[in-house]
Amino acid sequence: MRILETGSSSGDDEQVNLMPLIDMVFLLLIFFLVATTIAQDERDKKIKLAITGAPAALSDPPQMVVINIRENGDILVNGQQKSREQLQGILRKAKAASPPRDVLIRADHESKHRYFADVVDVCHSVGVAAINIGYVHDPTKKE
Repeated sequence: MRILETGSSSGDDEQVNLMPLIDMVFLLLIFFLVATTIAQDERDKKIKLAITGAPAALSDPPQMVVINIRENGDILVNGQQKSREQLQGILRKAKAASPPRDVLIRADHESKHRYFADVVDVCHSVGVAAINIGYVHDPTKKE
């Protein structure tokens, strides 16, 4: 910045250079985009969840077992297809590891209810503490 001599006046005002500030903001933005990760590893991309009109938070804490049910009835845990017996074994091991183990069931909206009911039956037979149901909230849908 130019320093004016005393007694002299300048007709044009000095302007502040904003380029370093803008560079810093963009660098911070890039840093936070790179540093932030969104955990989607246990969510099957092929499943289309049912849409509801009631608002509710869908949380996926680390202690929760996520079970995906595809339209054709395939059961997936950690991205791998499992049978009813294998699912029962997984839930027993999870419950033994930490007793208050919750389950999140994400069923495709086109799947038959019997697939969902079968998974719920397995959960109850093992003694799961809480069963959560995955869905998508649509604020435009009227009740």
